[in-house]
Parts: sequence; C-alpha cells; structure tokens
Amino acid sequence: MSSGAKESIVSQENLVLHNMSEVVAAVPHFLGVHPQDSLVVVPEVTGGAPVARVNLPHGATQTLAVAEGLARAYAGAGVGVVLLAYTDQPALAREVCDTVRERLEPAIPVIGVVAVDGDGWVRLDGPHHGEVTQSDRDLMTAEFLLLERPTPFATQGQLRQAYASGRPVPDELMLLAAERAAAAARSGGRVGAVEREWITTTLDRAAVGHTVLPDADAARLIADVQHTPLRDHAWASIERSTAPRHAELWRDLLTRCPDSATSPESNVAPLAPVASLTAFAHWLDGDAVKARVALERVPAGTAYQMARLIDVALELGMDPRTWTAAPDDLDDLDGPHHDPSASPKSVGLGHAIHEPPKAPPGRGPAGPPR
Repeated sequence: MSSGAKESIVSQENLVLHNMSEVVAAVPHFLGVHPQDSLVVVPEVTGGAPVARVNLPHGATQTLAVAEGLARAYAGAGVGVVLLAYTDQPALAREVCDTVRERLEPAIPVIGVVAVDGDGWVRLDGPHHGEVTQSDRDLMTAEFLLLERPTPFATQGQLRQAYASGRPVPDELMLLAAERAAAAARSGGRVGAVEREWITTTLDRAAVGHTVLPDADAARLIADVQHTPLRDHAWASIERSTAPRHAELWRDLLTRCPDSATSPESNVAPLAPVASLTAFAHWLDGDAVKARVALERVPAGTAYQMARLIDVALELGMDPRTWTAAPDDLDDLDGPHHDPSASPKSVGLGHAIHEPPKAPPGRGPAGPPR
C-alpha cells in the first residue's frame, strides 16, 4: 500500500488506524498473541463489534463452516470488516477469503482482504502491498499501553504457558479456606453475607489496583468459588468495564489453583470454576482467544455447566453485548438432571446464547454513523 492510501478503520473509541500496516501491527494487540495460520476479522468500528480469530480452514467444508460462523457473529453489527489471512500460502489465503467474503456480503461489507506473511502483507482485492515497520509496531505498542492492554505473546505456546499451573497455593491454606467456604455456603445468613461482602471487596480492590492476591486471600477466593452461590457472587462482579482486570486476576488464580479437590464435599476439580471465571471475563472483554485458552484448563471429562455454556458462546460467535445477568429470583434448578454447577447466572448465559446479537446504539444496517 502506498503511504498516501488511507483506510477507514476505527479500532477503539480513541484509536484510529490510518493504513493497512497499522491494522496488521494492531492485530496482535487485539488478540493478545501474534496469529499464525489464522483468519482474523477486524471490524471497521470495534469496541462494539469484536475482533475475531479462527484457525485457517482447509477445504470447502471447513471454509463454509467458518464463513457461516462469522456471518452469525457479525449479523446486525452494522459495520464493515477487514479479512486478514495469516499464511505463507497465497492461494489458500485467496480461496478462504473469497468464500468468506461471498457469504458475508452484502449484509456485512468487506472493506479489505489481505494476506499476511510475517511482516509483509498483500491486498487480495487491490494492487497495494507493504510491510509492517518497527515504527508501526512501536506506535501500536504505545497506543495499546495507553488503553491498558498487555504486550501480546509471540506464540500460542507462550500464551498457554501463561495459564499453566505455576506456584500452587500451599495445601494447608487451601484446607483452611475450604472449611471456611463450606461453612459459609452451608449456613447462609450472616456468615454467608460476610463471605459475599469479602468477595466483593477483595475483587474490587484487586481489579482497581492491579494487585496480586497474597496466598491466604487467593486460597480463600479459590475455595469460595467451588460453591455455586459464592461463585455466582464473584461472577456478578465481572462487568464489561472491568472485565480486562478481572480476567488478569482470575488468570493469576488459575496458575495458583490446586489440581485436585481439597474438600471431600467437592465433586468438581477446583480448576473448573476458576478456569470458567477466567474464560468468562476474557469473553466479556471480547477476547475469544484467551477465553479458549482458559477453558483448556478445565480437566477433560469434567461436567461443568458454566464452562460448557462459555464454550458454546465461543463456538456460536455470540456477541458479548447480548450478555445480561439473570434475575436473582429464578426458580431452583434442582431436577432429575441437576448439574451442581448450574445456577441462575449460567441459565442467563444460556438464554443469551439463543438471542441474536443486537446492533449497538446509533448503528443500523447502513453502517456506523460518520
């Protein structure tokens, strides 16, 4: 692309990307990792519509399935999108992008189609090409630091390592915390109210201050969320405005969570609720890549409804804007197939999955306001 060729990509309320090199340089910051063998979709206006990444499909069946999923994800968003295929195979990039574009248009305008290989990029819908310079990378790093976004990981392996078990909380602290949490969950009343108040205060303070919880508090929070009512109280604390900080807090707890249950009353691996809360915070923040990595920490074969619902939301490309907390007075979920991890909150997410995404205020089928 020539230096004078301008794009109309607005990626955040206060971040404007002026050319395709800046778009390519920004993608790792949107995703939290440098994509490889991926199809990335960057909306003309994000913050409302999400940036999406999927593994680059191979073959007509996979490609059509990806195209259908993206069409659902951006239906009604009212914005155009840029398709970026990250691969060293130009023919594959063109085949995938052509199929996806055909499915998206005219409902979802495709305003750019690009093949990216390393630092180089080529427009597949025009003559322009270019290379991401160090200046482009430095500019995007500075811009995203202002938005309080962390530096992206170089590879998917490095990203997964950041969610792997690291320094588990000492067993003796977990045992004490498990006893306390069980008592609070059983008794309710004043004891339960005190524990819920502590959860709110601890999460709010840690999110605002970007602090790492000491072992005793980490153990207490991990033990609390093993019980569905207390987990839901922590879940209710995660809002879109605070989702990035909550995601980092729960990611840290995930690396410190024991692999096996510390309480004989628990029939769920302690990782499941912590991984699910981490994934939910990432999903609510529009970060599907990290949400999936967090869900990978749920032990295989674990039946945990919250994790299943988040996985379905990711598979369907559900827009986080459709999430609303379920009312507190829903009927009890006990029944012949009762899942102990089920709750009004998870039912609320289940309902939201079946609602089509709605365009943000001020946007309609004609596109965003200019």
